[in-house]
Amino acid sequence: MLPPAEHLTQTFGIEPTRSLRQGDRVSKRRVQPVDLWQLDLAAIQDGESLQNAATQLKQLAPAIATLDRSSCRAELYISTIREEDQGGFSLPTELVIAAAEAQLSIEVSILIMLDDYVEPNSVQPQSQLEGASSKS
Repeated sequence: MLPPAEHLTQTFGIEPTRSLRQGDRVSKRRVQPVDLWQLDLAAIQDGESLQNAATQLKQLAPAIATLDRSSCRAELYISTIREEDQGGFSLPTELVIAAAEAQLSIEVSILIMLDDYVEPNSVQPQSQLEGASSKS
C-alpha cells in the first residue's frame, strides 16, 4: 500500500500533480483500483523539456529510492502520441541515469494516430457520423 499522500508530499518536498486513494470514484463507471501519487515532470514538446525533467528527477531521486518497493510500485512513465507509423524518440542520458538513481523502471506508451484513424467503440449517433463524413 502506498504511504499517505501527505507523507509522500513531505518526503519529496513537492505537491503531486494528481493524488488518488484506492476506492475514490474517478468517473461514473470507474473506481480507483490502487492508491496513486503522480507528478508530471514535463509536457514534452522538445529536447529541452526532457533535460528539465531529468534535472527535476535527479533532485528527487534520493527520496524516491527510499520508497519501500515491497509495498508500492514507482515508475517513470513516458507517453507520446505519434502521427506517423514509424519513428521514435530518444531519452537523454541524464534522464536514464536519474531514473536508475531513483530505482525507477521506465514504462513507455506510444499511441499512433494516423490520418485514417477512427476511435473504437465510438458512441456518436449515426447522424453525427454522417455529418462528419460529408464535411470531409
